[in-house]
Amino acid sequence: MKIKFTTLSIALGLAAIGMTTSCSKDNSLAPNIEEQSLSKRAVTPSTTIGGTVNFTATGTKGYLKTIATGTYGARNFHQGTVPDLVDTTQWKNPASTYYYSLITNDGGTSTSYDFQFSGTANASLTVNTTKYDLYYVNTAFESVTTLPDDANLISNGTAASNSTNGTGNPSSTGWYIYNISNHIMSSYGPRTYILENKTTHELWKLRLNSVYKDETPNSGFAATNFPFMSFDYKKL
Repeated sequence: MKIKFTTLSIALGLAAIGMTTSCSKDNSLAPNIEEQSLSKRAVTPSTTIGGTVNFTATGTKGYLKTIATGTYGARNFHQGTVPDLVDTTQWKNPASTYYYSLITNDGGTSTSYDFQFSGTANASLTVNTTKYDLYYVNTAFESVTTLPDDANLISNGTAASNSTNGTGNPSSTGWYIYNISNHIMSSYGPRTYILENKTTHELWKLRLNSVYKDETPNSGFAATNFPFMSFDYKKL
């Protein structure tokens, strides 16, 4: 049981998605009491490069991969209820919104999260705007080491559709290209998002990779193995 959204629903959802614009901005302190409490039940990343650990938060499936020291990749991240009887690594009933916590390296909740995924195919990223400002740069993830002066502020904190053509739009705030001819979603690049904590000015960089399970569409036309979010992040 893998089809959670239809091709038509993606197309209709994309028709309703607007493309936002830009602007630009600096860095560190200790976690607050809520974050300290959350950290006590955090996922501890593998110390081995390439090592993985499963997510453990309630209603959360997928795993965390150690890409490099301090750099982690969430793979097949999704939340929901009722394990699938055929594939117990996924939920039969995926949630309409997925929440993620950078503090715990695990799934969050509607009252405790750093960013969320919702909307068409759960592919729209929205940061917790009470805590963060969201920026983007058209720079490879590995090359981003700080918040540059020419970073583009996304005023509403949301990154969704980039374009409906094969190459993407560098001026769009969105991260995914929806190919209207084959109904396949792919990530636009180079594109890195930067979250700046409004209080501490701590920075996190984020790269969004895929909505498909194991980062690979199960068909060249209208793939159905989604939404399983894949993204990489690191604290700067």
